[in-house]
Amino acid sequence: MGLLFNDKKEFSDKVEKIFGDRDNYLVAFKANDVKTGLAKFMIIGGLFYTMDSSRTFVLYFSPKGLYESEISNSTKRDFYLMPWNEIEEFEVDEKNKKVIISLRHLGKKVMYEVDFKGKIFEGNEERYEELKSKDWNRI
Repeated sequence: MGLLFNDKKEFSDKVEKIFGDRDNYLVAFKANDVKTGLAKFMIIGGLFYTMDSSRTFVLYFSPKGLYESEISNSTKRDFYLMPWNEIEEFEVDEKNKKVIISLRHLGKKVMYEVDFKGKIFEGNEERYEELKSKDWNRI
C-alpha cells in the first residue's frame, strides 16, 4: 500500500513473521551526509532528493548482521542481510530525539536516521535503548 497507508503494527507483524520476535528492530529514514545530500540536490534536482531522503526502512539487528527492508512503497519487500563481518565503521550519533546510524558496508557508506517522534516511530526509543545495551546483537 505504501508508507502513508501502513501502520506500525504491520512493521512489527512482518518482523515477527520472519524473525520470531518484535524487539530487535527500528524504523528509520535513509539519511545522507552533507556532501552526498548537496551533490544529489544540485545534480539530480530537488524533487528526487526529497523522494530519496524520505525512503523508509525497517532495520532488524541479529547476531548474523543487520537486515534492512525498504517499506516506503510496500511492506512486502524481502529483507537484505548485511553480515557483521562485512560492516565497517559502525557508528551511532545521538541527537535531539533522533539517532543517526552510519556504517560502511563493502566500502559503501550507508546512513539511517532513527526518529523517536511520530506515529510509525512509536517504540523506536525503547527498542533503540535495548539494542544499544545489547551492543546491537553483535557477537
